[in-house]
Amino acid sequence: MTELSIILPTYNEKKNILILVNKIIKLLKNYPKKEIIIVDDSSPDNTYNIVKKKFKKNKFVKIFLRRKEFSLGRSIGYGINKSKGRLIIVMDTDLTHNPNLIKKLIHFSKNYDLISGSRYVKGGAMYSFFHYICSLIFNIFLTFFLDTKMKDNLGGYYCVKRKVLKTIIFKKIFYGYGEYYFRLLFYLRKNGARMLEIPSYYQERYDGESKSNFFKLLFKYPFHAIILKLRNI
Repeated sequence: MTELSIILPTYNEKKNILILVNKIIKLLKNYPKKEIIIVDDSSPDNTYNIVKKKFKKNKFVKIFLRRKEFSLGRSIGYGINKSKGRLIIVMDTDLTHNPNLIKKLIHFSKNYDLISGSRYVKGGAMYSFFHYICSLIFNIFLTFFLDTKMKDNLGGYYCVKRKVLKTIIFKKIFYGYGEYYFRLLFYLRKNGARMLEIPSYYQERYDGESKSNFFKLLFKYPFHAIILKLRNI
């Protein structure tokens, strides 16, 4: 049985993903029961073919191509459905999420259903102080409005047990962009999942351009939070 699945969604990350996968392979070289699942949303920069060629001889690396619209949430949901691990780790592929945290996420999974790398617990931080403060303010709103009891509802770097994902309905959560994560936390908390945040430093993207418009999302995410709350009153 596969013990660990790492889900890596990509869109125009041909340079970053190669670096990230090599780091993960090196980090988990003594962890045999693993798989790295890359889900590419038909990247114009040829990410899929580049990664497929680079890792074609590595049995741990599996790459899938989604021939649909770019959607972070759907891409991650697709990867989870393709995975077989008892534990599932999801992380961004632009190198903002430090892979060195993976072993800690695995360690704490012994006692928790979901462990999240958080910018807003003691020891956590982010490369941009401005983005850190803006996101912090919105996260405070999400914590109280949705009662997630989590300080970082948008981080998206986490380890979750497969068995608790069976308690949720995928189509209610895995769509859209980063807002899928606070939907996931909301429903898991509602179902009684044990969740823990551990400190994480979110680094600056290594190469390429961000897919998100920071200010646009600050208006978009509250809308999704309100809809989520109204549907579950």
